Amino acid sequence: MTLIIITLFLALIMISGQLVALPVYLAASLLTVLAFGLDKRRALTGGYRLPEKLLHTLELLGGWPGALIGARQFRHKTQKKSYLWVLFAIVLLHFLVWAAIAWPPLAARLGLPAW
Repeated sequence: MTLIIITLFLALIMISGQLVALPVYLAASLLTVLAFGLDKRRALTGGYRLPEKLLHTLELLGGWPGALIGARQFRHKTQKKSYLWVLFAIVLLHFLVWAAIAWPPLAARLGLPAW
């Protein structure tokens, strides 16, 4: 499911023609995966945990693909419903923004009105 969501998102970016966003999402996702790994390690060893606000901020700044991958890879934050609701709201927000950006070029290709 994670792969499907990320693939659909990449398709939106490709349709929009805003390829400059890809390195930003890649860097933010890498940072977020590392944060998930660090937080999971600290959870297992009893160390100081990263605040959820920090993880959500990283997701909001474009690291949500990394959060989906990190949650799955490290089996971290997968049972906490309140965390997942916010994560999926962030994912939805990113999809809606990119769908709005991608609509005019797509509509032009299909001969539909842009707005």
